[in-house]
Amino acid sequence: MEYKELRKIDVSKYTEKKNGLTYLSWAWAVDQLLLADPKAHWFYPEFQRWGNGSVMVFCTVIANDIARTAQLPVMDYRNKPISEPDSFAVNTAMQRCLAKAIALHGIGLYIYNGEDIPPDTIQEPVEQKKDDPKPTPSKSVPAPTKTAGKPGEWQLTVMETENVKSWMDSLKAGVNAILQLATTPDDVANIFKNNRVVFDKAKDLDEKGYAQIMVSFSATKKSLTKE
Repeated sequence: MEYKELRKIDVSKYTEKKNGLTYLSWAWAVDQLLLADPKAHWFYPEFQRWGNGSVMVFCTVIANDIARTAQLPVMDYRNKPISEPDSFAVNTAMQRCLAKAIALHGIGLYIYNGEDIPPDTIQEPVEQKKDDPKPTPSKSVPAPTKTAGKPGEWQLTVMETENVKSWMDSLKAGVNAILQLATTPDDVANIFKNNRVVFDKAKDLDEKGYAQIMVSFSATKKSLTKE
């Protein structure tokens, strides 16, 4: 099954809500994934530890010959990052991250958009006009080899992918995850400053995608400055 079919699957019977967040059963998500693609598999890249002791876990799921990576901070029952989490908390985050990575392939993706039911229609892509410029072929793009700022403080690592779009998708997901850890406007500013090398690379590769990332920064900063 392709993405456009997987995104229509109703997962509502296999979710639970905790403190305003909806969680999908990872076991059920794995079952559906393997039914759709028996060759699907996944792995967990090395997690990252921040200066305050909190931990970010990653999971990459390969299905239909496409690899997608999700990130998730290890959180407590209040959905706040845990400082120096134990093995149980890390394991829980890894399983939730697996479900999230599977969602990137379509299964249950709509619940992360705050929707209660899956989309029942799919917009077909607009046919390209004859006089439109031809799309630029995808090219292999290595992950950034360095980041700015002090080691361990608000830094992003983007996994190496096969093309520009996948690289940008991973970066956007990482930005959204790290912005969830920000508690002050200064945190938001430091996240940008300490990853300036990565964002400069993103701007060179995809100006539209870079603009979307900047919107996320602006929205997060605005939400943290409200009294």
